[in-house]
Amino acid sequence: MGRREPAALVALKPAEIAKSRLATFPDPLRQRLAWTMALDTLRSLTAVLPVIVISTQPDLNARLRAEQISAQVVTEPVASGVNAALRHGEEAAAAAGFAGTLACVGDLPALQPTSVKAVLKAAAEVPRAFVADTSGIGTTMLIAIGASLNPHFQGRSAVAHQASGAVALGHAELGGQVADARRDVDGEADLYDAYQLGLGPATRQLFDARGRLGRYELITVSNGQRRHAVVSEGQVLSAWPT
Repeated sequence: MGRREPAALVALKPAEIAKSRLATFPDPLRQRLAWTMALDTLRSLTAVLPVIVISTQPDLNARLRAEQISAQVVTEPVASGVNAALRHGEEAAAAAGFAGTLACVGDLPALQPTSVKAVLKAAAEVPRAFVADTSGIGTTMLIAIGASLNPHFQGRSAVAHQASGAVALGHAELGGQVADARRDVDGEADLYDAYQLGLGPATRQLFDARGRLGRYELITVSNGQRRHAVVSEGQVLSAWPT
């Protein structure tokens, strides 16, 4: 029997090329931000829906398990862009019997499960719907229930999705602003905007008590190993292996 619920789809780029617009940060910090934002996005999605992650990263399944995130990882045959990856994930969801899909970007660090539920409820009456990002230019979520996903992410995707027949979900349809579901992070200002909305636990660890992003350093720990770290006023906020 088919499943009544949809599956969420998230396509994740390798860390080396993820969040290239955050190039003002040192590469290790940029890569860490891409990872923590993805973790916070996935945690909120998995609280509501089964999640399929599409990626070419060979160790991603183990890394997500280590973070206690329950998601199915589908290996992308070849890196060919976010839309091709989402179509590949859609095929996997259909093969598993899911009723539809909710494609979501991986950089919504303030996303709350309640907003995911609000989006699903608002999208239930139409075959395809989308949520525009804060700028109104991009798209953060595209939902297809009983219809082909037909994703047009990247660039002026909000216009592209509307032109393809998807219904825009605004304040009236969503029952409020659900700003956390629209606040993707392309630049540094977006990150601080997300902080004001309330970051998830992974990305929040990179900020100090005053709401400032910590400074990146390469540190030596007690056993002599070197680690990447984010520090503030002499305190290590977060550290990870080199």
